[in-house]
Amino acid sequence: TFQHYFIQINLSMALENKLSISWKESSWIPHLTPHNVLAYFCQRSNPFYDKTCNNEIAKMQRLAPAQLQNMKGVEYTLLHVDEQSELMIIRKQDRHSPSHVVPLANYYVLQGTIYQAPDLHSVLNSRLASTLHHMQQALDKTLAMSQYDPSKGHYWSFDKLEKSEEEKKWVEASSRFQKEVVDNLIDILTMRYKHYMLKSGPVGTGTEEANGGTEGRAPDDPRTPG
Repeated sequence: TFQHYFIQINLSMALENKLSISWKESSWIPHLTPHNVLAYFCQRSNPFYDKTCNNEIAKMQRLAPAQLQNMKGVEYTLLHVDEQSELMIIRKQDRHSPSHVVPLANYYVLQGTIYQAPDLHSVLNSRLASTLHHMQQALDKTLAMSQYDPSKGHYWSFDKLEKSEEEKKWVEASSRFQKEVVDNLIDILTMRYKHYMLKSGPVGTGTEEANGGTEGRAPDDPRTPG
């Protein structure tokens, strides 16, 4: 069916997608130049290298690189060199004739590390996924502000949003470690100086006057008689 065929295409694209990996051979990097970068790329341990390509056939048959133009099939060629930034681009292409090739993928070599350049489909897919994610977040916040009351009908309530923003600032102002340290200090000070606290009655009820006005004062209080 069409759905099964579509799933197979997606699976094959996922297997061929190597945008999240890179490859390098440390022994080559100090001696890497535009003249040997193609041989460096055509190492069999390189996951980006197709071992059935014409480059591999020419290497096994010891053919000159110029003979690749007379062959048909997949091949790799050096497309661009920027010696100032040490950037070199290698293109994978399908050759149909000496004058007609179809580009398949591009790979860039930056300071000895090989990466696959993203294709247009991958770039658009990433940008659309990011856009949809932010749009979904905005829609969820908007729906959370929509309220309904039988007497008022539908209305917007931004109090919850403002409160959450204010609470978020307060939470970010102090860490969990800071809160625990402050709580411990308060407990220690409370246990150490609890005998300075008023033992009975709130302030202004005449408790101090009944006890001579000295209860609840620290020893160094100037109001405390010597």
